Amino acid sequence: MIKNVILVLSVLLATTPPKAQNKLWQSRLAATKEYMQHHMLNAATGNFVRRADQPNAPGSDAWGITIVLDAYAWMIEDRAMKPQELKQYFQSSSMLYEKTDGISGARILARQGDQIYIGGDDDLQWCAALVHCFNATKDTDYLNAAKSDFNALIAMGFWQNGQSKGWSWNSGDKRPNGVSTAYGALAAARLYAATHEEVYKQWANSSLEALKTPQVGFFPRDMVVAANAACTLYDVTKDHRYIAMATDWTKLAIKQAKEVIASKRKGECNPTDIADLAEGLDHLSRLSAKSYAAEATSFINFFTAHRTPKDIAEKGFFSRYDSKGNPILDGSYLGVPCNVPFLPEVAEMLKLFAIEANSE
Repeated sequence: MIKNVILVLSVLLATTPPKAQNKLWQSRLAATKEYMQHHMLNAATGNFVRRADQPNAPGSDAWGITIVLDAYAWMIEDRAMKPQELKQYFQSSSMLYEKTDGISGARILARQGDQIYIGGDDDLQWCAALVHCFNATKDTDYLNAAKSDFNALIAMGFWQNGQSKGWSWNSGDKRPNGVSTAYGALAAARLYAATHEEVYKQWANSSLEALKTPQVGFFPRDMVVAANAACTLYDVTKDHRYIAMATDWTKLAIKQAKEVIASKRKGECNPTDIADLAEGLDHLSRLSAKSYAAEATSFINFFTAHRTPKDIAEKGFFSRYDSKGNPILDGSYLGVPCNVPFLPEVAEMLKLFAIEANSE
């Protein structure tokens, strides 16, 4: 079934005029931003709430904030947003969290007495997004925040160097985790590309090598995040070993993601786990002899093929989908009812629409 869906989507994309396709991505981008502004923005705090049924909630979601920052950086590169809007959001979202070094360092997501909780996966992804914000704006506030966060995680012992190597999942579970280690590689690779400081190249290489050791989960999204990191290192070094590494992970990720969609492999079928592959696929396509553009757009369109921009602006995106791309509205995901749009999933689609609009 899924092969037929992807084949049809690929044919449709191949026969759609480039200008019309770009207009479609822009329309979807505008619709998703409209949904977020109307249903998830707490105007009093300047932040998007974690779930759409609580528009006046005072807080947000650390993971969702990160994806919004990344999406806004892409939108600036698309000239669909001004840098000041990103800066305002960066400031308001950063103010939600105490930091390990006062006004800088890693974000403290929870505190109980002297015990603090920090998400390794959340903050390493935040670090990678902040470097992207610097690349898009050349505002050193983002780069300084990224370096401070990365260094704080090292100082707190988030890097594990035992039989299993890699970045800890969080402060309560120090086992190396696939998503943390992959985003650690991407954060370090982007820091190296931005600063050319050799230490970040060493951290990126160590993180990529660590993914060869056992991790707590190493899913298709994580594989393509690692591929994106390898592509970023290639951008600077022109070392083709990184392209070979990225290609191997990408092929495996595509295979496994299709199995998840077809219910042949355990995994979440949602934008952050499936559609997010598109970012790394797009990067690899620009560097390798083989284009993965059709695969990238097919993973995004799995969640949008039957929807109009008007429908997106009214309903947003959900946390679980079936093999036909229909939302599953029963149950809950990460504590949020599945029938309620969840910030990371909505922000993920905002980011991916911006990427596709940028690549046309």
